[in-house]
Amino acid sequence: MINANHYRYLRYVLLVNMIAALVPATSVKGRVNDPLLHATWWRLDQHSAILVVCAATLLGSALVFATTRTDLRKWWAFVGCGIVTGDFPATFYLAAAPDGTQLPLADMYFTGTFCGIIAGFVLNGLFGKRKPGAAK
Repeated sequence: MINANHYRYLRYVLLVNMIAALVPATSVKGRVNDPLLHATWWRLDQHSAILVVCAATLLGSALVFATTRTDLRKWWAFVGCGIVTGDFPATFYLAAAPDGTQLPLADMYFTGTFCGIIAGFVLNGLFGKRKPGAAK
């Protein structure tokens, strides 16, 4: 059963995952450098990094939730979740950007992996030793 303590940890997980995805997404700054500027399906006025960071945050939080629900509380599991979250923006732009778009993929993958490792250790600090409470 989810109580108020679980929601507090959910906020921390969302914040850590958002930061892990936001840092590599800042490699494509400005509207003129938006990889989805000429995409046929992205017609919003906002920069596509909003979509990418939100999707990465939700994916990373779902991975952490699934990891803790299956009681896989090892440091490498949380680091893996962080790396997936950090590398999501580069992978998304690689798959979704139209051909011929110049992307700083090496920089995005490097910073995404680095931030994902840091986020994984932070998440391990939050959840690694914490055991789920007994049902009351």
